[in-house]
Amino acid sequence: MLVAHGESGTLDRYVVALLLNGRDPVSANLAIPGLKNDILTPVVAPSGDKGQTISHYVIDIPRADNATGMSVLGVLINGATDREITCRQSVQLARDAPAAALGSFDDSALGAGDLLFMQSVIEARVLHSGPALYSATPEQRKQASNAVIAVTVGAHGAILNTRVAQSSGVASFDASAVSAAREIEFSEPLFNGAPIPLEYLMTYRFGL
Repeated sequence: MLVAHGESGTLDRYVVALLLNGRDPVSANLAIPGLKNDILTPVVAPSGDKGQTISHYVIDIPRADNATGMSVLGVLINGATDREITCRQSVQLARDAPAAALGSFDDSALGAGDLLFMQSVIEARVLHSGPALYSATPEQRKQASNAVIAVTVGAHGAILNTRVAQSSGVASFDASAVSAAREIEFSEPLFNGAPIPLEYLMTYRFGL
């Protein structure tokens, strides 16, 4: 997700989100069109014992490069026995942050060694959330699956944007999931002490 433009006009700042499954720490190789060398992420440890964890990274990229075409080349599972997984899966990047959150940054002091380097952030935390409220017939419950809502969180934990990343298959269920997601209270996500917009995936279960 594009979050800021460098004041020099030559750099852009992106946020990359890695969705992790399981308990073992992982690292990943990223390929960016226009760059000769791949980017290796730091080793990431999932925050929970099971399920999925999203970890975000900031990366400053020369504007000539096409970051929206970024792909994952491979993943290294750092467990009891290291395992390499080769893949060709596109990283899901929004083209840019909501207009109100798209900012600028002072890139005058950044050297070549500061570019294309994955930098960690302080993630937003869910402070309070509630279930999606809905009514449904047994037939609708049979047809429905999980709804996944993408929520962009910014300064002061404010919700900047919501969208349906995966539909439940029932429009009224999706609408109730979006309403519930908009009521979540988050802490503020930070990068280098300043707020930064980050996107999170919230899952709501509707099926039997």
